[in-house]
Amino acid sequence: MTWFRLNERRSSLHERSKVNDTQARKQTFAAAMVQFEEQFTAAKAVTAATRPLNLYYGLAQAGMAIAAAHAPDPWSFGRHGLRLGDRNPELAEMVVGPDGEGGFQKVAAATGSPLITAPVSLGTLWASLPDLAEAGTLPDSVWRVPLVLSENTFSATQPRATLYLPGAMPEGQDAWMAAFRAMMADYPSADGWGIPIEDGAIQVTHRTDHRWEVTLRWPAKEAGGEMTEEELEAFFGKVAPEYRYRGDRFLRPSIDGAGGPPPAPLMTWWLLLFSFSILARYEPRRWMKLLDRDNSKVAVLLLYALEEALSAVPQLVLEALDRKPTLLAKPMAF
Repeated sequence: MTWFRLNERRSSLHERSKVNDTQARKQTFAAAMVQFEEQFTAAKAVTAATRPLNLYYGLAQAGMAIAAAHAPDPWSFGRHGLRLGDRNPELAEMVVGPDGEGGFQKVAAATGSPLITAPVSLGTLWASLPDLAEAGTLPDSVWRVPLVLSENTFSATQPRATLYLPGAMPEGQDAWMAAFRAMMADYPSADGWGIPIEDGAIQVTHRTDHRWEVTLRWPAKEAGGEMTEEELEAFFGKVAPEYRYRGDRFLRPSIDGAGGPPPAPLMTWWLLLFSFSILARYEPRRWMKLLDRDNSKVAVLLLYALEEALSAVPQLVLEALDRKPTLLAKPMAF
């Protein structure tokens, strides 16, 4: 259905974008959308040995279509705008950073995504993506991960939500609160949170994973004022917008070490797929060693990510073209 919608946008988007402004935009949009689809079709047919090349260059062509549709003049680009640093460290410790102006910067600006202004590790980027959270972080990396937020709109005066925290937290109220404050400093969209002083606001299960549940609340817009359902929805749309599936909300961590907002998921995928494509193209021996399931700690994780990109990236491209979320029904888990 996602590809059906993407193909439908090849004509319907003309009247609600800049596509018809010039022949160059119109022709580029059409050609880039064809190349995007063909690269992703090819990516499904090849193994992980070469899949990053198809995925990244398919995404880059989708980015060209997004720029043709929405970017102000000058809208085209001819460079990546990125550089993968030293390729000798472990995968999680490799860094990718900006390199002048190119496709990454142009598409980020066209979609309203925060940029990166300095090199950032692949481990940090990986950990920040909700799509990869279920598979786990890259080995030997310790980074903040997306936190699941369950929206509670029962309060008419204050937005409330339950936040689910992975891993063990220190025992004792004071130690727990200190650790929690330090953690939340890395989630910029949740600024202004507070924990209600009431029984049951903090709960920990006795399972081995020690998943914590914390009920948070934010100040009302006016003391004693009621928030409408639309206002609550808009509030949570800023704090933790629904992502890919209806009802799935995440707080995403900062990746710059300074508490700044992370790049949007589409641009985070862009950074990762660019890096993987550089390794596959220019470091083929290293890339094949990383994919060796008998000897590499990251092999299965990489295979998972390359498979997940096949479905996540087209959906995020559709959102970027439409400039609004495209949410799916959550598939049933067995």
